Amino acid sequence: MLLICFIICTLAYGVMGVIGYLMYGGSLRSQVTLNLPARKLSSSLAIYTTLINPFTKFALLITPIAEAIEGVLGLGTATTGGKPAQYMAAAVSVSVRTALVVSTTAVALAVPFFAYVVALTGSFLSATATMLLPCACYLRISSRASGKLGVLEIVACVGIIVLGLGVIVIGTYSSLKQIVQSF
Repeated sequence: MLLICFIICTLAYGVMGVIGYLMYGGSLRSQVTLNLPARKLSSSLAIYTTLINPFTKFALLITPIAEAIEGVLGLGTATTGGKPAQYMAAAVSVSVRTALVVSTTAVALAVPFFAYVVALTGSFLSATATMLLPCACYLRISSRASGKLGVLEIVACVGIIVLGLGVIVIGTYSSLKQIVQSF
């Protein structure tokens, strides 16, 4: 299922990129919303719709961190102490999550090249976590469990690892280049 999802997403992104290039040529911008006509209701609607994604994604990404902090503070056990304890736990939980959002925003505004640093970590860590590690773990686990791996499996995994290494090298290089240029 994961392979099918990756294939569908890759094809969708590729087709959209080709269509965008055919429509806009060399003036194509990296973000789809920057290519939309200005001051049109449909463009505004598309832009506001795309703004929903970062808000929901940020909330999902910050939840494990907030839960870990709340666990250290012992808020998981405070719900058994009655209504006042539940209200106190809820207030501290809201405070922790608000502090995380405010501190993240402050760091993003304070670091002048924050977007480049995020691009660097994304190109290095995301490609490692999504391309290299799954294939390496699959090869390791499958070779130990059954002792037999098909040639096609090995070729596919090694191909993905090589592609991932290429993505990591190119992404890390371009991110580092942008950071150096921002100095």
